[in-house]
Amino acid sequence: MPEINELSYLRAASQVFDTPLLLSQSQGLLIGEYLAARMLGQSTPEPQGNRFRGEEVIEQGVNGPEWQGYAREGNVARIQLMGELVNRGAWMGSYSGMTSYEGFTEQLTRAAADPEVSTILLDVNSPGGQAAGMMETARLVRSVSEQKPVVAVVNSLAASAGYGLVSGASKIVMTESSEVGSIGVLWLHFDRSKQMENRGVKATIIHAGARKVDGHPFSPLEGEALSNIEGRINAIMSRFVSLVSEHRGVDEEAIRGLEANTLFSDEALSAGLADEVGTFDEVLEDLSRARVGRSLSQQRGLSMSGNNQQPDASASGFTQEQLDQAVELAVADAIASATGAERTRIKAILDGEEAKGREDLARHFAFDTDQTPEAANAALGKSPKAKVETDDEDFGKRKESASADAAVELGGPLKAKKERSSLSKAVDRYAN
Repeated sequence: MPEINELSYLRAASQVFDTPLLLSQSQGLLIGEYLAARMLGQSTPEPQGNRFRGEEVIEQGVNGPEWQGYAREGNVARIQLMGELVNRGAWMGSYSGMTSYEGFTEQLTRAAADPEVSTILLDVNSPGGQAAGMMETARLVRSVSEQKPVVAVVNSLAASAGYGLVSGASKIVMTESSEVGSIGVLWLHFDRSKQMENRGVKATIIHAGARKVDGHPFSPLEGEALSNIEGRINAIMSRFVSLVSEHRGVDEEAIRGLEANTLFSDEALSAGLADEVGTFDEVLEDLSRARVGRSLSQQRGLSMSGNNQQPDASASGFTQEQLDQAVELAVADAIASATGAERTRIKAILDGEEAKGREDLARHFAFDTDQTPEAANAALGKSPKAKVETDDEDFGKRKESASADAAVELGGPLKAKKERSSLSKAVDRYAN
């Protein structure tokens, strides 16, 4: 019999057993059996990752070239959402069979700030995961989708927390054989009382506070401990249902009526949990062919026609000169209005509390993107602060210089930003 190796997996076990999970039932049991087998020294198959389209985005960082967490194909950023979901874990990815909300948040925030990205495409295959962190991350998806379209392609599963995340997307596309749903909460209790008894071991638990050790693994889960945990599960369920209802516009009772079932594409469309049926390649091709996003003139409220036809002066009763003057005045007023609004937007980002310690990123949001102050401040608040190497006086001078730069830029005609270098040029630059 293999040597029991329980202590090596206590940390991992604490993330699976006796904690609320937004995870499909079958996957929850599978993970429980997987971890239990490892704790008993048995070998199990390793999770496998997939390969994806797109060119990974690499940019120069403090310690050299750094992966930015997403790939680009044309103007589309592709972010993978793979495997079981955990709250923390940085760049944990498909090679480990898991994705962290922490890493996914960073990927989403960076793609949203990339001026070369007009649409974010999520490639999704997740059975769900931890409840902790899911709500906040799903609301970030919704926030980003209000700035740039976020399209989620489910291939082949978006269950529980996985569906909670994509519910905030602008559009959910399912492959014909994929499944979504499992909107429910799962709690796995590992009752080891018989195992301990068979080994001649008895656990004594000393605690203060009646609810301190509810759900411990050394006795059956029953009585007040069971009732307390059920209350917590129901509270999480209510928040989950409310989140999906808000994001998808589906009645809460209809969502509860699904009883945490998973639905195939035709059923999901009828239930309002998805929007279209298609494949990842089809969606990517469509998005790559037609740049999705608003032009600068549309963002600023200017109307700029694609043709060069002049107004018919004779039909209006005005001379051509009068019409030309009216058009010039209208354009001047529109530019003045846009310029004033832009100054206000930039000031709100640079002067925000979240910009402190993140001045470089704040300037990027202010000058290189069209993000609203609310969206920019939300992204700044989730980003780490830079190490401050200058005093307050130096920072004041830099801020004053930034404001001067903004005034110069906004005082002239609106113009397109200089395009960033391609990945191949960036890699060549770093290598030299």
